[in-house]
This record gives sequence, C-alpha cells and structure tokens, in this order.
Amino acid sequence: MKNSLWVVILIVLSFMGFMMGYSLPPMFEVGLIGGSGKQEIGLKSKMSDEMDDYYKQLLKDTEE
Repeated sequence: MKNSLWVVILIVLSFMGFMMGYSLPPMFEVGLIGGSGKQEIGLKSKMSDEMDDYYKQLLKDTEE
C-alpha cells in the first residue's frame, strides 16, 4: 500500500513538473513572468520608419 502511494505521487509530481516546464518559456517570452516594468498592451512596432513606410506603400498598391 505504501509503495503504490509513493509511485502514484511520484508519477503525478513528474507530470506536473513536466507541464510547468513546458508552459513557463512562453510566459517568459510574452512578459507574464519576470516582465520588466510596465508594458503597453498590444503590438509595438519594432520596425524602422523606412520599413513602416515600405509596408504602407505595399498596402496602398494592393488596394488600387
């Protein structure tokens, strides 16, 4: 009885550890864990102004 209980506990803890390890990296990437200060919600443009103008021009060309 005692051995089977420890086996079940070990399996459950192993599974939970795997799932926590599997879910933490995406949380770090989006800033839910360990985020640096306040961040705005939404997409920030990390493009240069030149690239931004290029994509705006592409959008205008496709609409015409």
